[in-house]
Amino acid sequence: MCMMVYVASDYPLPILAWDQDNPRFHTADLSKQHEPVRRHFSKPCVYYVGSHERCGCGFQWGESEGDEDQDDLPAKQESRRRLAEFLAGALQEQPTVEVYSCWDGDQAAPADHNDRVRPAELLERRTYFCERELLVVSELPAEPGAAAD
Repeated sequence: MCMMVYVASDYPLPILAWDQDNPRFHTADLSKQHEPVRRHFSKPCVYYVGSHERCGCGFQWGESEGDEDQDDLPAKQESRRRLAEFLAGALQEQPTVEVYSCWDGDQAAPADHNDRVRPAELLERRTYFCERELLVVSELPAEPGAAAD
């Protein structure tokens, strides 16, 4: 089963096509099968984002000690870096974007985790996505009274 990652924006974002000969970070419009994920977002433009592994599994590392394939770690870090850059670019036009992560098949399932992060945190303290997690990504400080899991 694969981790799936989606990004929602107030404005259209670039589509970066998957290239089998040069696997890396990519984006795509939602397929009909993944449309149920829209229910999690307050923003109209929703995209699937994938890593060098084609799915979101390649964004994950450091979940627990000893679970790391060190040979693949640089590729995972590069995919995650490109995702953070993509989100930072999206924030040039809007104050927030939203990210939802889940196992494939759980697109309609409610979020179990909520948080607010800056793009750089996805490279530092947040090196993996939780199952069924909704993130608000922003360079702005959290609003007073905003709660996170």
